[in-house]
Amino acid sequence: MTNIPPPLEATPAPYYSHWDEQGESTGDSGSEVNQRLCEETSSNPDGQVRDSPSPFDTCTIIDDEEVKKYECAVCFEVMDTPVGCGSCQTRFCRPCLERVAKQGGTRPKCSHCRAPFTIESIQVDEALQEEMKNCMQTVLCPFRGCGKKILLSAIKLHESQCEHIRMKCRYVEWGCEWIGKKKDLEYHNCNECEFRAEMGRLVNVIREKTLNQAETIARLQGTRVNQAVNSHTRHLLMVRGRNAGNIFDVFAMSYEAICFPGRFAATKVMWGDMITQEHSRSLVFNTLMVSPLILCGAKCAFWMAFDLSNTSPQRLAQFGLRRLLKQFELNVISSTSALLAVFFLLLDEADATQWTETILPGTNVSHIFIRDLVAFFSFAAFYLFVEFMEYWPGIALLLCTFSFTVTFTSCVATIVEKVNGSEQDTMKKSRLWSAMVFALRYSCLFQIVSHSEAMKGVIVLRLVRHASVKRLKVNFTVEETECFISLIPSSILVAFGAAMTALDHMAYNNGNLKDWSTALCEWYIGAAVLAFLNVFTHSLFLCGQGSGIAIYGEGENLRNHSILSVQSYNILPSQRPGLTGVATISLAVFYGIFMVCV
Repeated sequence: MTNIPPPLEATPAPYYSHWDEQGESTGDSGSEVNQRLCEETSSNPDGQVRDSPSPFDTCTIIDDEEVKKYECAVCFEVMDTPVGCGSCQTRFCRPCLERVAKQGGTRPKCSHCRAPFTIESIQVDEALQEEMKNCMQTVLCPFRGCGKKILLSAIKLHESQCEHIRMKCRYVEWGCEWIGKKKDLEYHNCNECEFRAEMGRLVNVIREKTLNQAETIARLQGTRVNQAVNSHTRHLLMVRGRNAGNIFDVFAMSYEAICFPGRFAATKVMWGDMITQEHSRSLVFNTLMVSPLILCGAKCAFWMAFDLSNTSPQRLAQFGLRRLLKQFELNVISSTSALLAVFFLLLDEADATQWTETILPGTNVSHIFIRDLVAFFSFAAFYLFVEFMEYWPGIALLLCTFSFTVTFTSCVATIVEKVNGSEQDTMKKSRLWSAMVFALRYSCLFQIVSHSEAMKGVIVLRLVRHASVKRLKVNFTVEETECFISLIPSSILVAFGAAMTALDHMAYNNGNLKDWSTALCEWYIGAAVLAFLNVFTHSLFLCGQGSGIAIYGEGENLRNHSILSVQSYNILPSQRPGLTGVATISLAVFYGIFMVCV
């Protein structure tokens, strides 16, 4: 729809009291101006001022000294609404005094008494205004050629209707420089103005096109803003109802924190307790760390159901009954172990940052048995999950699970800590940190090496730990994740190691081993692999922290850039995801696909 702009109209030209048309001061006082203009008026029998140029042609002539108090102290014209600054008795027109206030900067001063004032402190002199309404004194019209005497209270109305007012052409903004009396305006428009014909029509076409273009731009911009507002409103409404214990909400928050950290920081209040409360933050980290266990149990349950539903003779002949039964048994035990781990996790109703200690009956000894049960059943679920796979695919899947769990959770935890301004390493305070890292480390250990080598490695590192070798304690152990193994005393470890050595000796005597060097290598191999996994745990945690810091810094840069880009109409900043966050999410998606398909 084409919009037609309103027609152009002529506007009054500004006039100045006691100044001639060339802008030069007359040099005469106000009384001299009154006297000379009165002489000009009395010299004409019709009461009209002569129409010749005069330096006094743009003055509102007040012919009584007592009426001088109705003059504005700035423009020297009759005041419309008399106002004062609040500090002196001088009166001004409201527009004049407001203009002085706006041009005075932060501390405007009265043009008469130089006292500071503000627009809010301007006071209307109601008594003087009422006196002006009732005043019967007359003044001469300020426009040259009129010469009428007007009541003081009606001078403003007359000025707006006087035929002798100086007007600008309606095409003044397009280049017409004509200025003349209002009564001559019609003649100028019809006979003199260069825009009266084709040029005028061209100006109207340009104005019409410009108006339509401006309205189209405004409409498109408004549509974009409305779409952004609606999108962000839906987003915020969904965020308000999210729960730190819901795995889908946790992954949604993780995606937002990693891909859009600037927007995540801007809307952190909307995420509520999920990032502000320590309990809710720990619950988020617990949910992230337990998700691989749930995925593992779900996949085993799926294959178990698939084995039950697909027992055709062709499949039995292809894989063999014994292999299928073993695979079914492993799936049952793995899915059951994952289910028991989740059950005991939910059974403990303590805070998400700690476990409930249980006191043994008849003793004063207390221990966190539920944590050990969760760690053991999680270990069994992960270990049996890859037991029926080939060696290298199983090891690769376990290491990917280990890397994803620790790195991804550490990355999200670091971003949340940065956004919330909370203390560092809060992920290690969540109660599932010890149980899940224990299960993943030892499932990898027992899959990489044999059971005998794994147990020997545990004995060696525990004895080193009990020997208080500080260098090894810091670099090659993860003591907070040892769970029930940390309770085994040194005497039992030594006895167990002696028993395993005796078994090696018996095997050597029976000729099952080549020599004692092979048996000794088992101790070194087990200890080396376990030490590597412990160092690997520290490295994964630090890698997640570094990624989180990099993603947060990248998000802050994008956020600052989008705040400066006003024309982008972003209600929430940093709509474009960061490269580091996209890479992290891509690796997480790849792990999920690898977990499901292998």
